[in-house]
Parts: sequence; C-alpha cells; structure tokens
Amino acid sequence: MRSALRAGARRRDRAPFRGGDRRLDGARAGADAVIAKEGRMPTHDARLTGLVAATLTPFGRDGGIDHDQVAAHAAWLVERGIRVLAPAGTTGEALYLAEREKIELIETVVGAVRGRAAVIAGIWGLTPAEVARLARAAEAAGADAVFLTTPIYYPHSAESLAAWYRHARAATALPLFAYNIPQYAANEIPVPLVAQLVEEGVIAGIKDSTGQADRLTALLEAVGERALVYGASDSFALAARRLGAHGFISALANLFPALFHRIWEGEASAQALVDRVRTATKGYGGIAALKHLLRRHGFDFGGTRLPFSELTDATRAELDRAVEAIGVWQAEAAEAGARPA
Repeated sequence: MRSALRAGARRRDRAPFRGGDRRLDGARAGADAVIAKEGRMPTHDARLTGLVAATLTPFGRDGGIDHDQVAAHAAWLVERGIRVLAPAGTTGEALYLAEREKIELIETVVGAVRGRAAVIAGIWGLTPAEVARLARAAEAAGADAVFLTTPIYYPHSAESLAAWYRHARAATALPLFAYNIPQYAANEIPVPLVAQLVEEGVIAGIKDSTGQADRLTALLEAVGERALVYGASDSFALAARRLGAHGFISALANLFPALFHRIWEGEASAQALVDRVRTATKGYGGIAALKHLLRRHGFDFGGTRLPFSELTDATRAELDRAVEAIGVWQAEAAEAGARPA
C-alpha cells in the first residue's frame, strides 16, 4: 500500500506557487536569484488557511512507520473537514525520524489525501544539507508548502537564522513557512526578522507556537497583509482566531476535528472542552497520550520513540477515565454527526 500511495503522490497534479532552480546552493545568493527571477511569492492562498492538523506518526510493532495507519488517519481527517495537514513536525516526532522516514511519511500523506487537502510538510533537519534534501523531496512528493523550525540547541543571531531560512528557500519553489517554538528550540525568530524575510520573499508566513497574544498581534501587524500567520498551542486556538490569525495548527485536531471547527467558528464552549483535554494529555505523556486516545477512533498508532516514555496499563486506564469524564467524546460525536464533510 505504501508504494502505491507514494506513486500516487508523485503523479499528483498541483499548481505550484512559482518555479525556481532547485540546484542553487548558495543560501543568500540562491534565494535572491529565485526571487529576482520569479518575483514575490503570492500570499494568503486560501488553500493554506484555516484549521491545520499537525499529524501524529504511527509506529508498527517493528518500530518503523506504519504507513497504512498514516494513510487511513489522513483520509479520516479529510472526511471530517480538515483541509490542511502538516506531517513531520513536533507532534509527528520529527526529531526522532530518519531522513528517509520523513520523506516517505510526506509521500504517504500526500498520496492519501489525493488533492482533497493541502499538505504543509515539515523539513526540519540537524544539518543544512538535510533540510535542503527534505525541501526538494517534499516538492517532488507533491506537497503544497513546507515549514521549518529554527536551528536547535545552540543560540543563534538573527542573521544566522536568516541564513538558515534563505538556504531552505533556495532549495525549493514551494512556499516556506518559518516555525517559531523557542520553548523547545532555544531560538526565537524576532518579529523584525520575520518582516524582513517576508519582504525578501524568503518565507510565505510563520507558525508561532508561543501562545502569546502580544506576539501574535505583533506578527499580524508586521506581516499580516503580506503573509500568513498561524497560531499554535491548542489552548490558544480561540484567542488566535479572535486576534485575526489566518490559520491555526493543532495537535488535538488529530482526535477532535469537529470541535476544532467549532473553535475556529468562535465557539468558546468547544475551547473549554479542549483545554481540559489538553491538561489531561499533558499529564499523561503528551504525544503518547494522544496516540493512545486515537484508539477510540479505531486507529492503532503504537507507541512513541525513545527518549519518550510509554504509558503503563494503569496510566492508560487513568487517562481514559479522565478524558471520559470531560464529556469530550460525546461532544465530538455530536458535532461530527451534525457537520457535513
């Protein structure tokens, strides 16, 4: 099944934002050459706005990615109205995936959605060379855009961060989104740098996972007319919508897409339910908890990869009871039944 999905991904017709010479290998020179040749990238593409599911990565008993589950879950999300998927990111355990695994994961998701949803593929890698290869592979697979976290571990200057994104931009004709998650990455992208990179045509926008209203507001004021600004961190979804974010990237939308549609429509009661679930899952391992809870929808995403910890039978039972008591499953089922796909 995986090979068929990957072949489908390669055959998928899509309208790229613009052309570009992917052989350019100088970070600044390459980005400048692409921009000079083709002009500024279009912004506010409706395909990439709204609710985005940051997808989980299932593992089989052999420890490898379970591509059948990847495809089934991607199709399930599309059937429930999710129109943008973001594989190979934080929720997808991207730091613990090999380069080839990331590429095959992206190929499977693109093949599974078959053009019914856009795919914004994660291309983070430890080295600039890997980032460039992932960017080219995502484009070849038929992804609609790519997103890239800052470098991690070492603190970097604004100019170093700019070079990181210019390097990625030179590798692909796809729209590139910066991903700001300083609480995990040890680097924050300054708002003036975001504006500079948008002006240069290097990035098409940014995903900001700080959950800070003042920063999201500053980003919208700086680039909101020219680029897409996504909020993230599930407890911040309603606030991001009210502040005017163009989209929201969610982990819990893997399980509760209907409730997140309600949040995006401005429903505070749906946000309150999600807040309680988020608190519960954070207390039981985060990603491991989300994977376990997906069993409620008939999926088997297996465990997580080291160094993440697994749930025990006892903690799984405790988590099930905690989430059941919230009433979120009933709310999701009721909303899903009332909402057209």
